Amino acid sequence: MLKIASIAAYEMRYPFTRIYGEGRVPKELLAPAAHFQRIQRTGQTATLVVVTDRDGVKGFGECFGLPSPAPNRAIIEEVIAPALAGAEIASPEEALEEFYRFFLALGNSRGPAMEALAGVDIALWDLLSKRAGKPLAEMLGGKVAPVNVYASPVPFLADPNDSAAKALAFLDQGYTALKLKIGRGVATDIAHIRAIREAMPADARLMLDANCAYERDEALALVDALAPYDITWLEEPVQPEDFETIRMLCERSPCPVGGGENDFILSAFERLVDLGITYLQPNVTRALGVSGMRKLDALAKRTGVDVALHGVGTSIGVATALHCCAGLEKLTLFERNHLINPMRDDVGVALTVDRTGHILPPAGNGHGGAPAPAAAERIHDPAIQRALRPSDLEVAQ
Repeated sequence: MLKIASIAAYEMRYPFTRIYGEGRVPKELLAPAAHFQRIQRTGQTATLVVVTDRDGVKGFGECFGLPSPAPNRAIIEEVIAPALAGAEIASPEEALEEFYRFFLALGNSRGPAMEALAGVDIALWDLLSKRAGKPLAEMLGGKVAPVNVYASPVPFLADPNDSAAKALAFLDQGYTALKLKIGRGVATDIAHIRAIREAMPADARLMLDANCAYERDEALALVDALAPYDITWLEEPVQPEDFETIRMLCERSPCPVGGGENDFILSAFERLVDLGITYLQPNVTRALGVSGMRKLDALAKRTGVDVALHGVGTSIGVATALHCCAGLEKLTLFERNHLINPMRDDVGVALTVDRTGHILPPAGNGHGGAPAPAAAERIHDPAIQRALRPSDLEVAQ
């Protein structure tokens, strides 16, 4: 039994201006994809979750932070934390089931409420693993073993030759697969796809991510133009709830269609499978955390689809996803995101790709992605610095 003393949540924000200065942030960071054109991406954000048991052992979780980490924090502080403080729980699933039903009854099957549950679930699994003295992957039935990864993103660059050069740079780092952001019009997309495909070795894999950029007619025109380019998958060509168009695209596309980055609960992923999606792409910090990944593993075993985890977030989300891939049979691929994120990279978690396109999950008990005091200092949030005293991290590191 886990005996919960407290749960706390903290907003984490790292603006790109802290690195580049005002007015000097590169355009490809402010507008890296189709959904960041008018509403630009100004930095990295997440919600940190800290669950402490009665012995003072801490588990760390993370909630997806876009467009703002504030709603997740408020839901955890005002709803989840008061109800769980002092509780004795047998498992993370058992602890959060009542909250899940509560949020669904209020119409919150998407967004911050589900993300809040994901962050708390991750923290509880981290705590449970530490108490058991095991890595998270072993708690899930696997072992700490190399995980197959692909590089992302080749962002919105102006010149197709620049996109090809970026793709080759990923391959030079040891990756065997990579993802291009598309969604700037079919002609522009194809120009960049062609340039990359012509520059890459024939056995290297190329994925495409439209980030929901297209309406039906343009999406259909896009899939009609993809046949010559040996695409591994086309990800989120249209809005996630445009179900009829998704079905049409799955039936018509010469390559597999992926989706699920913006879905949260099992029934939503089951619906994607029914529509013809063959690559489910969940985010562990959105889709009910580690417990959610266990449900998707079971779904994949029943249906034969592939599960390729989305790769954004801090060290906590990345480490958790890698351990889920190592521990669960059908979670076979992870997206190694390369957008600048000190909250992911400056935490002492070595994530180095080998020459076969694999990364080893962090070692140690739990998920191994606990934030370090140095990272807290870079975030410049006194509340997080107070929460993450060095003594608090000794169990995690």
